Amino acid sequence: MTKISDGIKKVIDLGESMPPNVTIGGLKHIIVKEGNEKEFEYLFRELASKVLENDKGCNYYDLYKLEEPRTYLVMEQYEDKDALQRHQKSEHGKYYFPKMRALLENIDVKYYVSIMQLRDESKR
Repeated sequence: MTKISDGIKKVIDLGESMPPNVTIGGLKHIIVKEGNEKEFEYLFRELASKVLENDKGCNYYDLYKLEEPRTYLVMEQYEDKDALQRHQKSEHGKYYFPKMRALLENIDVKYYVSIMQLRDESKR
C-alpha cells in the first residue's frame, strides 16, 4: 500500500513532468479511513466548488463513490500543465489538501495526456 506522503509527492512530480500545451486528465483512486467518509465527501464538495470557481484552466473536477466501501475516484481535467500546477499550488488547495489527506488510508494517482492533441501536434 502506498504511503499518503509518497502518493502526494508523486502527484507533484507528475505535474511537473507533463508536456506543455496538452490537455491533462487525472485519476485518483482513494480509500478513506473507516468512519471518515462523510467528512471526506463534505471537504471534497467544498474544495470542488473553490476549484471550479477559481482554478483557471481546470475543465473538470469531480468525485465518484465506488461500490467498495470507503473507495472513491477523483476525475479531473486541466487544459495544460500550467493549469494543473496552479491547481496543485492554489491557496484553497493549501487549506483543503492537508485536511483531506489526514482522512485517507491510501491514494493512487495517475495523470494522462490527451492522445488526440499529441496526434494533432505530430501532424504540424
